[in-house]
Amino acid sequence: MKLLAIDSSSRYFSMGIEKNDCLLVRVLKPFGRELSRKIMPSVESALKKANIPLAQFDCFGIGLGPGSFTGLRIGLATLKGLLFSLNKPVVSIPSLDILAYALRGHSGVVCPVIDAKRGLVYCALYEAKQGKIQRKSRYLLVPIKEVVEKVKAKEAVFFLGDGLTLYQNTLEKGLGKRARFILEEKLWYPQPENLLALIKEKYKRREFSDIEALVPLYLYPKECQITR
Repeated sequence: MKLLAIDSSSRYFSMGIEKNDCLLVRVLKPFGRELSRKIMPSVESALKKANIPLAQFDCFGIGLGPGSFTGLRIGLATLKGLLFSLNKPVVSIPSLDILAYALRGHSGVVCPVIDAKRGLVYCALYEAKQGKIQRKSRYLLVPIKEVVEKVKAKEAVFFLGDGLTLYQNTLEKGLGKRARFILEEKLWYPQPENLLALIKEKYKRREFSDIEALVPLYLYPKECQITR
């Protein structure tokens, strides 16, 4: 099976191409505000390196957010452009799920925190157990103090994500030693191999998205959506 997946929810552009469970191309680059200019050359370079025509891919995947409003729109528009005239299945994965999946080997509560600006974070609670991870809450847009309140009864919570840059001290003060921090910054952003793994799981369950109706996962009310 041949898969292509992208995520543009953060300042890092993430892309992976896989063939028969072998990762052929891995892209994780800090494009930031240059995403609109660099995304297509990066995709074209990856396709050339993989040497797989678009029509031969079995499935395409995308990280759905939450995250950068502008980045998510650019990523989705790029995928729609790639799929123009191709009748191929599409799988969408919330970007918080991609972050949490990186800690599936841990045991306990996992909470990705993404800086959402305006003193808020995007987050969700997951339970990691026996190499698997399961979401236990809704996708949230809340102040960091509300995160502390939601997990203060837990024995230990593993935090990761770029929200730690701003809020690690607040979490530590509120939770003490129960707060465990994943400080390896590469895990703060969606990793291509984790995105591909989640796409394969949904592909096997035939959980596809309608590319024409697909919209990013925005948690801000429409009138409050900001670019970054």
